[in-house]
Amino acid sequence: RSVYSLHLSMVIVLGLLFSSLLVRNCFGAFPASVDCQSEPQKGYKFCDSSLTPEERASDLVSRLTTDEAIQQTWTIAPAISRLGIKPYNWRSNCLHGWSASGGHWDSNVTWTVFPSPMNLGATFDTDLVLKVGQATSDEGRALHNIMLEKFNGESTEAAALNCFSPNVNLLRDPRWGRAEETFGEDPFVLSQLGVAYTRGLQEGDTPHYVKVVACAKHYVVHSGRDNDRAHFVANASMHDLYDTYLPAFKSQVVGAKVGQIMPAYSAVRCTGSPDGAPDCANRFLLRSVLREQFGGHNISVCSDNGGVAQVYETHHYVATAEDAAAVSINASTDLDLGHDAIYSKNLGPALKDGKVTLQTIQESVWRNFYWRIRLGDFDPAQMVPYQSIGADHLDTKANQELNLLSAQKSIVLLKNEGNMLPLKTDLKRIAVIGPNAASDRTPLSNYAGVPSMVINVMEGINMTVTSGTYIAYASGCKDTRCSDKDGFDDAVKAAQGADVAIMVMGLSGSLEGEGHDRDPTKCGDVTQDTIGLPGCQQSLVQTIAATKVQIGRA
Repeated sequence: RSVYSLHLSMVIVLGLLFSSLLVRNCFGAFPASVDCQSEPQKGYKFCDSSLTPEERASDLVSRLTTDEAIQQTWTIAPAISRLGIKPYNWRSNCLHGWSASGGHWDSNVTWTVFPSPMNLGATFDTDLVLKVGQATSDEGRALHNIMLEKFNGESTEAAALNCFSPNVNLLRDPRWGRAEETFGEDPFVLSQLGVAYTRGLQEGDTPHYVKVVACAKHYVVHSGRDNDRAHFVANASMHDLYDTYLPAFKSQVVGAKVGQIMPAYSAVRCTGSPDGAPDCANRFLLRSVLREQFGGHNISVCSDNGGVAQVYETHHYVATAEDAAAVSINASTDLDLGHDAIYSKNLGPALKDGKVTLQTIQESVWRNFYWRIRLGDFDPAQMVPYQSIGADHLDTKANQELNLLSAQKSIVLLKNEGNMLPLKTDLKRIAVIGPNAASDRTPLSNYAGVPSMVINVMEGINMTVTSGTYIAYASGCKDTRCSDKDGFDDAVKAAQGADVAIMVMGLSGSLEGEGHDRDPTKCGDVTQDTIGLPGCQQSLVQTIAATKVQIGRA
């Protein structure tokens, strides 16, 4: 059961082998994250499943003290024991399968890592992306239920029922560190695939409940610079804003009915926001556009990690943490993500000082609880079909087959000179060369889950060819930075006498990723262009080509 993936920004083929997960399905034993069966809350309206989510959220918020309401604006939401509500951690990701980042997973728990969004974007297949979203939300529910049992009903980091995906930022510069996270460079394609993924995450067997709350990010005009994202002010014309950057987010609100939106770290200066307000504190983007123009009145807006703190710490838009909390929640950022807890520490003083009203705080808390009610957190397990999703939904054969299909459809063949492909499986000698050829980590991309097994390119080729084929491997470079030619001689030896050389070149997370755009590299003393292959990699390709062996570049 090999699964092959092509990461376009690294240009690499990956094989993944999945085994079945031996974890019991403990349906019936999952503790509830909200106890609506005990007194006195059993008789309260927020526990009455016959009422609308709007009515239930309103009743719950009306029962909170001011301090309780303020504490629920933090993504590490504490328990409200007197109402039967246990702690809830809002921080989870599901960019291409459920992310393991920050989780406390047992060693025997594994699940599906799908191709990166850049790969999925290359399929141009909305039905396929919808199915990937559905499989991801099934596994997210299973992981959530497993962790509820482990932590007695407390929703822990990376195992909540919301996730900070999809990334629907427009890719405008290939050097952007987060290029691999988004579906592509076209507003229409980005919108269509983003809607498909969000629908896959949220929709399920019943319209009464959402399976997982998706969070479209990063709102808005965020296509780099990632190196300077905490200070950067994007100057956008109103035409560019509405014609290129906003369509994907409007589609999320109108077409996908997305539950959450995450503002970007950066700021936007435009006609509607002439002062260049940071996105978390941008009333024009959040209130005027998102809520009023797009109709996203019930959407829960969650800051990026530390985004509210950056309003004063790095953007210097205001002078204090109290002011940052006030301008952000007044702009309509409902949740403060980050361990600095700017909201929970400063909204009380801001309320006392008249910088924010209790009604504004309650409106934000209402939106947060509205989506937890939509998830079924407040209802008996037998009423919520997704509560029956257990460990038997992880790493399934069906998900493996979907993963394989996704990977196959994502591969883009740029050139097949002389009909070189497909290769025969009974060649006498194959040279496998390149810094990514034997990498197990690079192909997983970022925000990855925990696959049961990874098969790198060299291993995948070895599994495919006949027993009479000899495979000669050489990395050619110490790593993807490839700053010198020390490994070239070994690569040439591997290529000599080979029927074909398969070269696995490109990038890795050490060269670009979240928080760092692609850096210039060097080949010896010569600085390389940041668009081409890094370091001496191009020279390595040319060196192997000089041996006259046929080259297949991946």
